[in-house]
Amino acid sequence: MSGSGKDYEVGRGRPPKATQWPKGKSANPGGRSSRRPTGLLEIIDKQLLTHVKITIDGVSKRVSTLEAILEQLWNKGIKGDRRAMALFLRNHELVPQESDGTVQIVFPDTDYNRDFSAYGMGGSSDE
Repeated sequence: MSGSGKDYEVGRGRPPKATQWPKGKSANPGGRSSRRPTGLLEIIDKQLLTHVKITIDGVSKRVSTLEAILEQLWNKGIKGDRRAMALFLRNHELVPQESDGTVQIVFPDTDYNRDFSAYGMGGSSDE
């Protein structure tokens, strides 16, 4: 078998010239698809929406992670843990309202949240 070149031998790792890719043409013109980087808020949404199995008074049920956290805070607060109760009272309105697979959380308007939003790291840009 002769290739298109004079001294070209066809063999292992050396296919016939007629079947090789033409110069300048890629075998994968689209290239490797890169993963879109996951943002911090998306990671938090995913974690808060993850359902976990909890047992209350011998009855198992599946709740979101945030609901399980607030349930723990409530139980500790009832037993006398003032820090847990204060944290629960500050954050109980954060229980996620699930819609379209995302968590809708409204944080109280504070200087810290305004500074956080100013850097483009979260929340809406209504300001």
